[in-house]
This record gives sequence, structure tokens and C-alpha cells, in this order.
Amino acid sequence: MVSLLYAVLHSLLSCLIPPANLLMIVAVCQLMRKQPGSGYVYILNLATADLLVGVMCITEVLDDVLDGDFDRSKSFCLLRIGMSVTPCIGSILTLLLISLDRYLAVTLPLFYPTLLKKTPMVLSLVALWVLSFFFGHLPLLLPSLQRGNYTGYCGLLYVAKSEYLYTICFGVFAPSLLVLLCLQLSVGSVAYVQHMRLQRARAQAGPLHARLRHFKALRTVLIVLVGFSLCWGPYLVGGTVQAACSSCNLAEPLKDTLFLLGETNSLINPLIYSLCSKDIRSHLAKLLRGRMRGRVKPLASALQTVGSWGGGQPEAPGS
Repeated sequence: MVSLLYAVLHSLLSCLIPPANLLMIVAVCQLMRKQPGSGYVYILNLATADLLVGVMCITEVLDDVLDGDFDRSKSFCLLRIGMSVTPCIGSILTLLLISLDRYLAVTLPLFYPTLLKKTPMVLSLVALWVLSFFFGHLPLLLPSLQRGNYTGYCGLLYVAKSEYLYTICFGVFAPSLLVLLCLQLSVGSVAYVQHMRLQRARAQAGPLHARLRHFKALRTVLIVLVGFSLCWGPYLVGGTVQAACSSCNLAEPLKDTLFLLGETNSLINPLIYSLCSKDIRSHLAKLLRGRMRGRVKPLASALQTVGSWGGGQPEAPGS
């Protein structure tokens, strides 16, 4: 009964995550044509990472339905684990870039437009995915992190040693969450000062109001961060406990449930942005109604805008 419920929920996620993030990608691409800037580029990257998680959900469901023998191959299992972990790492690093972008917009408003160049943004995204791929496929690249007694059951702790999980948790996620927390606290203090200044000088509310949009954007990032921690946190904590405690052994249904909860984050992210961002919400509503200035433009046309953005200070995404 538990296995059947898990299979149904996993299949449901595989059907919902890809279309939800594809809609998000199209809506953000349309917004980038009107309001070019770094914020939407990073949101687009986050939706792409979540889309990759959805693709992996589909492959996992197909493997379960077809009862394939791929998991019996240790190399294929390592590749499958790497492809699942890579977009997860990409998501947390993208949240870090979004928070850093908003932090610079608030603390360095005069220099922020000069940071909106195409080259540094492209380099930051390239570095992000190189790091994500490296840490995601670390057991495949370093045989010393692989378990020697692979039984054919494809799972993170069954094919990789405990040191790999420690590397992910304490080398990637913990530092990223700590930096994100520091950025949120720093911008929160600036937001408080700006709010008090706005209350004291209503006549100068124009420029201050424009900067407050960045605080609203960071509020959205904070909600996404909380969602990420709630979804993937239990799986990482459970895996760390099992890796550290040789006598501890989590039940298979619990492991599957925790991993399923982590994958749910890729469905929650587009929902958060659609609810918290007025601009994204309005574009998604038009896409769902099948109307964007009279008709929905083809996906290929929308994606062409990714390479055409640049220059000018954008509206803060997520506001």
C-alpha cells in the first residue's frame, strides 16, 4: 500500500513539475523583454534547475514502471544520483546569487547599474553550473567516494560513502544557507532604516519607494529559502544521521518519502513566485488564458529573449 501511494505521488510530481516550470520560464522570458536585468535571469535559472528535477522525476518513474535493470549498474546509478543532486545544488546556489543581487541593489544603488553587464552574469551562471556538476558527480569522478559492496539498490547512501554526504551538507548547503541568512539579516537592517526614513520624509518617498521594491523581492527569496529548507532539510538530516550512526537504519518507505518531499520543492518554487510576484503572476495568468497581447508567442520566440537582455536598471523581480 505504501509503495503504491509512493508510486502515485511520484508519478503526479513527474506530471506537474515540468509544465509548471516551463510556464514559469516562458513568463520570465516575456518579462525580460520588458524589464531586462539580472534578477529575472537568476529566476529563470532557478526555474531551469527545477525543470531538470522534473525531468529526473520522469526518468525515475519510467524506470520504476518498466522495472529496468539500469540500477544494477553501479556506474549508471552514480550517474543517476549525480543528475538528481546537480539541479538541487544549482537551486541553492541560484538562491544565493538572487540574494546577492538584491543585496547589491539595496546597499550599492549608485553602482548597481554598472553590475548589470552581460559578461559577469554569464560568468556567474557558468561558475554555478560547473560547481553544481562537480559536486553532484563527485563520487563518479572520485572512485574513493564509492562504496565497494554495491547491492543493486540505487540510493545515495548505498552507492556513495558517508564522506560524500558530509561534503554536500557541510561543504555546500550549510555554508550557502549561512551566507543567505547573513544577507537576509543585512538587508533587513537596511530595510528598517529605509522604512524609518520613509516615515519621516514622505516628500522624498519616490526614490525610497523604488528601493523598497528590492526588499519585497528579498521577501520572496526568503519564502523560497524556507521552502527549500523544509523540503530538502529532512532528507539531508536523515541521511546525515544514518551516515554518522552505523547502528541507525531508516526504513525504506521513510527514505522514499523524504526524497519525495525534497523533489516537491521544484513544484513549490514556481507556485511561490506566481503568488508573491505581481508581474510573474499577471504573465502566468495571461499564458494560462492562452492570451499574450492577443496570442501566446511560441516558446522558441520567448527563449530568444534570454540572449538579448542587458542595460538599464530593472524592476525588482518578485515584488
